[in-house]
Amino acid sequence: MKKLILSAIGVCMLFSSITSFAQSRTGNWCYTDEQTQILEQLDPNIIQQRADMEDMIKNYESTYDPVAKKVTIIIPIVFHVITWQGVGNALKSDIENAVITLNRDFTRTNPDASSTRALFVPYAASLDIQFRLARKDPNGNCTEGIVRIEDSRTTNATDAIKSASYWDSKKYFNVWVVDLINGSNPPSYVAGYAQFPSSGINSTYGVVIDNSFLNGRTLTHEIGHCFGLYHTFQSGCGSNSCSSSGDMCCDTPPVSTSSGSCDYSENTCSNDVNHAPYNSNVLDQIENYMSYNACQNMFSLDQKTRMMATLNSGSPTTGLAQIWTPGNLAFTGTADPYDNNPICIPWGADFVFNKTKICEGDSVTFSDYQTYNATPTLWNWTFAGGTPSSSTVSNPVITYNTQGSYGATYSPGTTAGYYTPAVSKSNIITVSSIAAQYQLPFSEGMENVTTFNTDWSIVTSSGSGWTNSTTAAYTGTRALRVNNITNSVNDITEAISSSIDFASMSSPVLTWRSAYAKKTSGGNDILTIYSSIDCGASWQIMTVKTASTMSSAPATNSSFTPLGTSQWKDFSFTITPTLAAKSNVRLKFHFKSNGGNNMYLDDINITGIIGVNENKLVNNLSIYPNPMNESAVLSFNLIDGVKNLSISMKDVLGKEVTKIINGQSFAAGKYTLSIDQQKKLQSGLYFIEFNADNKITIEKLIVR
Repeated sequence: MKKLILSAIGVCMLFSSITSFAQSRTGNWCYTDEQTQILEQLDPNIIQQRADMEDMIKNYESTYDPVAKKVTIIIPIVFHVITWQGVGNALKSDIENAVITLNRDFTRTNPDASSTRALFVPYAASLDIQFRLARKDPNGNCTEGIVRIEDSRTTNATDAIKSASYWDSKKYFNVWVVDLINGSNPPSYVAGYAQFPSSGINSTYGVVIDNSFLNGRTLTHEIGHCFGLYHTFQSGCGSNSCSSSGDMCCDTPPVSTSSGSCDYSENTCSNDVNHAPYNSNVLDQIENYMSYNACQNMFSLDQKTRMMATLNSGSPTTGLAQIWTPGNLAFTGTADPYDNNPICIPWGADFVFNKTKICEGDSVTFSDYQTYNATPTLWNWTFAGGTPSSSTVSNPVITYNTQGSYGATYSPGTTAGYYTPAVSKSNIITVSSIAAQYQLPFSEGMENVTTFNTDWSIVTSSGSGWTNSTTAAYTGTRALRVNNITNSVNDITEAISSSIDFASMSSPVLTWRSAYAKKTSGGNDILTIYSSIDCGASWQIMTVKTASTMSSAPATNSSFTPLGTSQWKDFSFTITPTLAAKSNVRLKFHFKSNGGNNMYLDDINITGIIGVNENKLVNNLSIYPNPMNESAVLSFNLIDGVKNLSISMKDVLGKEVTKIINGQSFAAGKYTLSIDQQKKLQSGLYFIEFNADNKITIEKLIVR
């Protein structure tokens, strides 16, 4: 018997065609057999427990009638949703739908039950089982049957994750919902794994499932393992003794392997001529939940018998009879009358919002993300800088009229109790002025690091990002650089500009220079330039440059640095008339690595035809920080030489407060000046007036 059990442990593969299981991930679907091997290596006594359990099942089979109606077995179930920094989440609705699917599959009320082929209909089983989300936690408190825990191990989940949250498995059936199992990486994603009852009804008993597979038949399959079922393809074709080989069920024809397809002519074993109860060569039962095929819709009668043996076993080590006793159903809150919608006291919360960057006057919608232990019926929101500044509705829409960075506070509640303290998030909404910071022509050569750091934001999702570097440049000594030689495939970095008034010149054209060398093979990196007309809330593609297009130097597998200006390339893009009419535009240089070489950007310019009313000598004016505390920096560009430049600060009544520059001559070029708060100005709004040869430009400055 021991030899038989060891040979029954196989390898689980998932094929990409199993659409009923896999949503976004494919690979090794079920990890149960591999996990069982690990447990048996850690505790060889489990091998004997498995043999003893098989003997118990054989004895049970001799008296059990799988067709006769039995008392319904109620299984209290709890879902431990383990997240980390926003990944691994499962919505309450997803969990409730998963329980509905379980109950339909086990009672054979699933909508696709009619798809079972006539050959197997007489052997398709309806189980007298009902899963119910627990309504009392181990301390007797109200629960929705969902526990939410933050633990970094969810992104590399093994049995160790179960210690993050566990309820007594002799009282509750535990399901752990995680982000990734066992550090899965494409194409080897694991959808889930279970623990056989023979390994013990203990602190690791239950199912671990990838949250991407919660909606489907993965949970049905894994709970089948937890109740004592093997794969239909266990041990391959096995032997002619159907009751002691393979999956130990005679009404599931032997299967050598599970293709994952829905090929109804599939017959992978030819040694089942005398396979009871068919007594003839039989097609594979691809409908079975314990296969890997995409058209699962049934358990068999023999499988039902095995599960009922486990659920009726009083063994303190491997039996589950104690989980559905009247006393335990009362303890877990799952006895009749059952409360489908408990009103519990929330003990934690989070919230989400649909935008992070908006223009003055735009709105953001907020909503509850995952309130712990309860479904909110009361909502208490406060919004710094928003209109309204507070709300008691579930999904408030908040308008922001003044530029700045703002946070929000949220406290959900129910009629059973109110959660405090509230959860607060700072600086989550960035509101930008509807007035552009720069007029055309626009020029960015990366030479002034202070100005660059103020005017541009770098967003790097992974890997090495854009940096203002002195490694190489076309003009001057500085350029943007991505040290892409160290990056992995799909690493992304973005450089986002301040707002620019494209309408200030006719027929604007974007130009830039780049230096890039391909690798000798592969590495098709991509540069995509986007534009935004809503302060970065959304982006539209302007142009895309592939590695071949960008290549400006010989291919090399060494870290690329351009050798002089000859290894740079000029690019231009004519702004579309629609975009050219916009007065508040941001640019984004989005670089996606495909494992290629380094990338450099320099001399980003936007030029065009000066309009009839354009009469400015000063452009690209910026004041930062704004609002200011002790000091601020003025940065501006003189298009031409100025004989008489005066810069003064005035209050809201037009009274001059201080003179920054008093009638001096300046050559054309880019300048940076400092404003020190020498006079300890009162907090409020001021105006900086630039008078260049009687051509005046005015900008706002807020003093805190």
